[in-house]
Parts: sequence; C-alpha cells; structure tokens
Amino acid sequence: MSFFDAIRRFFKPTPQEKAESLRKKIVNMYVHADDRRYCILQLADLGPELAAEPLIERFTFKCENGTVDSEEKELVSKLLISMGESTVVPLKKFLKNNDKFFNWPYRTLTQLISHDELVDFLNELLESIGPEYVRDPERKEQLMLTLKTFREEKLCLSILPYLGDENETIRFVAADTVIEQGHEQGISALVDRLATEDSQRVLTLIATAFRDKGWHIPDDRREAVEKNMPSEFRINSKGIVL
Repeated sequence: MSFFDAIRRFFKPTPQEKAESLRKKIVNMYVHADDRRYCILQLADLGPELAAEPLIERFTFKCENGTVDSEEKELVSKLLISMGESTVVPLKKFLKNNDKFFNWPYRTLTQLISHDELVDFLNELLESIGPEYVRDPERKEQLMLTLKTFREEKLCLSILPYLGDENETIRFVAADTVIEQGHEQGISALVDRLATEDSQRVLTLIATAFRDKGWHIPDDRREAVEKNMPSEFRINSKGIVL
C-alpha cells in the first residue's frame, strides 16, 4: 500500500459518518432533486441498521414541487419495505414518538406486518397518546381517520376516551369514527356526548347520525340529551331522534 493510499484509507469516512452525511442531504430541500434521489439510494445501500432511521426522516420534510416530493417519499417507502422486518422497529418508534408526519410511516408499516400485529400496535398507540392536550393534534387526527375502516372491538373501545378530547377537532373526528364503526358500546358513549358535548358541530354530527341510523336514546338519558341537543332536533316518545 502506497503512502497516499494509506492517507486516503485513514481519512475515509466510517459507514456511520457516511450515513449522517447522506441524511443531511436527503432532508435538505435545497439540494437538487436528482442529487437527493441519488443520496436516498446510496443511503439505502448501507443497509437497514444504518439507513432505516435516516430514510424515515425524509417523511418529515416537504419540498415545493409536490410531484417530486411524493415520488421521493414513495421511493423511500419502497426501499424501507424492501429491507423487510428490520425496519419495523424504527417505523414503530417513529410513530410512537412523533405528533406529526403519520401517513407515510404508517402506510409503509402496514406493508411489513400482519393485520393482527397492526391492530395491536394501533391499540398501543391509542392507549399511550390519550385524550390529554397536545400541542400538535395531527397524529391524533390521522389516527382517528385511519381507524374508520377497522371493526376490532378493542380498537373501538380504545377510541372512546377521545370523544372527550381537549381538542374539538379530535372530538369531531373521533365521533365520526365511532359512528362509522357502529359498535354497541360506541353508540352508548355517543349518547353520553349528546348530553354533555358543548360543540355545536360535534353535537350536530352525532344527532344527525342517530336520526339517520335510527339509533335509540335510552329513557334514562332522554331528558339530559334533549336539554343539550341542537334546536333543530327532537326525540320522539320511542327515543328516536327526529
């Protein structure tokens, strides 16, 4: 080995240093799109142990060109999926620890785990986040919207506390999700919201659902519900909202 080869080898970046250098480029929206794409591919070549978390970070930035942004995120998602189950833990970690940027990591995760594992993870998320105040409710909102297509009882039950969330928008989307799921205990919880909710938007959503679906208001809740419902609705003698 020549002296200059030895010098070059000495100063050659470690894989960790290379991964960090590439990470900085793929989240820099001022880097040319072709260069950023090249860096994404170079990062993926380092393998999941070094590349997974930096690649996931690309989901947290948006470039001005919406088409390019979507194409890059689609590429990152496909690369993460191609790495297999070794990317599951980093994806779950991201979704647990970030209030924003839910959709792309979630969509990627769904391609890597079974439905049952996904249900367990979503239930874990619901229980860990809770209906308390958060500065940015984006993850809660996306989670509620995602759960509209699920019918598993434990997920339906874990959503119910969000009907009383601090944030009115979260209460609205939670109510919409509970309505869509149509679970018996969810309907009962919606009756309680009709009696206590202070948002006219949420009340109208729930009352409309009871009217359109013919859901029954129990006799012991009727008086409290009637006092709180929007004026355009009433309850007949059979407990049906009109």
